[in-house]
Order: sequence, then C-alpha cells, then structure tokens
Amino acid sequence: MTPLTNEEFATVQRFCQMLSEKIAALSLDVYVESNFRDFIKLRRQVAPSNVQNPTYDPEHSNISLHNAFWLRAVEPGGDTVAMVAQRVFDTDNFFDELKSLRLWHDRPGDAHGVIDIVDCTAAAKLSGRIGHAGGLWIEPHFRKKNLSGLLDHLGRGLLLKNFWFDHITAFIIDNLAATGIAVKQYGWPEVEGRVDFDFLTGGKIYTLGFCHMARREVIARMNQWLLLPEYNSVEELDKVGKILVD
Repeated sequence: MTPLTNEEFATVQRFCQMLSEKIAALSLDVYVESNFRDFIKLRRQVAPSNVQNPTYDPEHSNISLHNAFWLRAVEPGGDTVAMVAQRVFDTDNFFDELKSLRLWHDRPGDAHGVIDIVDCTAAAKLSGRIGHAGGLWIEPHFRKKNLSGLLDHLGRGLLLKNFWFDHITAFIIDNLAATGIAVKQYGWPEVEGRVDFDFLTGGKIYTLGFCHMARREVIARMNQWLLLPEYNSVEELDKVGKILVD
C-alpha cells in the first residue's frame, strides 16, 4: 500500500466534489456514517426479505470507523433514499479471504456459509490494501436516475481519499450482472469470476460475479470524467470515448 501522490489526491478531491454536486442536483444530501449497527438495522427495514451481507454486519465482521464507512442519501423531507458501504482489508492474497470466508465473517470462529469458488482466479492476483464495496440500496422512486452509479462512484472516491487502496472489489448478483449494470453504471472494466455462496448456512445459494479494479484504473476513470464533467454516467462517458476513437 502506498499513499496517494499530491497529483492523485488532487484528482480524487476534485472528483468527489464533482460527484457530490451531481447528487445535490437531485435535491439530495449525502452523509458519511460509521455506525454499522444503524446500517444493518436500516437495510433490514428497507429490504426485509433480503439476506444482509455479513461483510457489513458488526455481529459477523470486525468493522469500525478505522476500516469502513457508509453513505446515506437523504431527501429534503429527511427520509433515507439510498445507501452504500465501503471497507478495506489488508491481505497477502485476496483469494484467501474468499476461500476462508473472512471477507464475510472475519470474527474468529464465526465463519458461516458454504462457498463454491467456480472461477475467481483474478482474486489470487490481488494483494495489499483491498477496498470492497457493497450493501447498495436505492429507494424505488429514485431508481433510473443513475443515483446508484453516482453514489457508488462517490463512495469509491472517498474510500481512496481517506483509506487508500491498491485495488477495489465488489460482488454482484448474477441477474444484475447480466444486465450490464456493473460495467455501464458502476464503471467496472468487466465482471470476472463467479462464486456460488450461501451467506448463512441453510439459506439461499447466491451466484455472485466478481468485479475488481486497480487503483490506477480508478484514477484514470476519474480523470476522464473530470475532463467531461457535463456527463452524468459512465455509460455516457464510454459512448463519447467510442465516438472520439472512431
């Protein structure tokens, strides 16, 4: 893990400001939170039928303001309409975090669930400080406005600014991955790898696609967007890029 250079820090700072302004244009305020008991409680309220990711649950993972935060987007009336979480892991091999289930349950003796790593060789190439994003939820009325993409990118920027990372990762449910949203809206280069995972033994088996980016790729994307600040999504940026190349 190496600190950001002055140039990188300036890029990240400007990018976070730009994304904050884009979210403010939707008449929303964003708050940085560190109490993950509140996060899990709220996620259970807004999505009671979903299994909550134990990565962000203090009952299962050692999570605190020293390794994680979450973002809460609030409308003028005070209601929370969106949320996403970010955390970091220091590891010699990220594949080991998956295989041992430490990514989801890092309290000693607390590992639960059944995992089948179908194809996730890319994870074995990742080491150092690894960022991990998840827990995204958007109130239905605010979907189709790219809020999920803006909030996810803002979280990524704030994680890089305040914690640094060598790589950033995420898992996405297979039916969402099939829509292309991971690439078009969240800006991952591709969905690479597959894991079949039962978060809590005896529960539903979820098929998850693996996403990852190196820090240099994250900063390159930020610089691209800063050059074209009038655009509001990665999909728009990529379309412009293809036109310029052609």
